[in-house]
Amino acid sequence: MKETRSKKMRWGTSLTLFIILSLAALSAGCASNNSATSQNTPVMQQKAAFIAAANNCTNTNVIITDEVGTFHYTSSDSCTFTKTLVRLNESEMQEMKTMLQGKGMTCNYTQGSFDPRLVTSLVGGIEHCSGDLKDDITNMMLFT
Repeated sequence: MKETRSKKMRWGTSLTLFIILSLAALSAGCASNNSATSQNTPVMQQKAAFIAAANNCTNTNVIITDEVGTFHYTSSDSCTFTKTLVRLNESEMQEMKTMLQGKGMTCNYTQGSFDPRLVTSLVGGIEHCSGDLKDDITNMMLFT
């Protein structure tokens, strides 16, 4: 039991660091004043197009790879969003990959009020979602 708690605490610490670094990297790209190098990158354009479609509750399906990893996003005409973490960046710890890769979550929202953080952040906006990805991230954060 003590070993399991210790292992969870190490994973929790790693996840917290991962989340902080991921959010910092995403925020740095979004906050940059150099629109030619940040806001107009193909990844930023893909995210912006998906966010616009999701906000309109349009059936949309996209796979995006960014500095965190590869994510599969879908939105539906019933205003349902799904996010699946397909693969974490190669530099991430194997324990983190084992725990989070392939996990997903589903979120319901109202047309015109899609939370873009669901696409631009690992943890932003997940309070209104359900699924294994949300549960594992939440549990990891509780152990830190």
